[in-house]
Amino acid sequence: MPPARRVSRPEALGDQVVAMLRSDILSGALPVDDVLVEAALAQSFGVSRGPVRDALRTLAAEGLIAPAGRSFRVVGLDEQDLRDLFALRALLEVSAAQWSAVVDPDGFKDAADSALEDMRRAEAAADPAAFAQADLAFHSAFFTSCGNRRLLAVWEQHVPTFAELFRLTTALDEPLACSIEWHRQMLDTMRTGDPEAIAAQARKLVSGGEEQIIDALLRTREVRATRENT
Repeated sequence: MPPARRVSRPEALGDQVVAMLRSDILSGALPVDDVLVEAALAQSFGVSRGPVRDALRTLAAEGLIAPAGRSFRVVGLDEQDLRDLFALRALLEVSAAQWSAVVDPDGFKDAADSALEDMRRAEAAADPAAFAQADLAFHSAFFTSCGNRRLLAVWEQHVPTFAELFRLTTALDEPLACSIEWHRQMLDTMRTGDPEAIAAQARKLVSGGEEQIIDALLRTREVRATRENT
């Protein structure tokens, strides 16, 4: 059970609850096989059971928890789950990047340029949370510009998980300037319009991010587990 916390009112309560629980699950604060009980969570968060019920349904749809009788059991994402998730992302992102270069290259360029500039500002301000948000915006630009609404819909199903993974691990990355350079290279490759070069660069970008994120997340979980066992 996560520590008692109170949510603020401006944002939908269910969205706040699901964001907190998702973070706890992915970081390891809520370990695998922990049982989540609706009534206990509602009391912990200081909300009614409705927002908690909505949050649990969302997390179940994301595959982070599973039904366990009348409650839910934490499933989380182990290393193989993470690699499967990134394999799916690579398949989606390569196609989206190639189509974006044909369907709406100007729309992609505008969105990606803006995201890249936000990444530079966040790096200069030493703001990893803002950097993670801008990083995700760069990748989302492939999907918003590709002209395939079903591909966009599949991506959007996984955006909350990737957003939290980026947020949890960006501060632990190697110098963020390296990530900026990788994204700049992707933008330059998109301008060529060469589908094979675009596919290769998109795979390289996703693969590099995969290794950094998985390594950082597993290290974070190991540190947490060590602290809890001492």
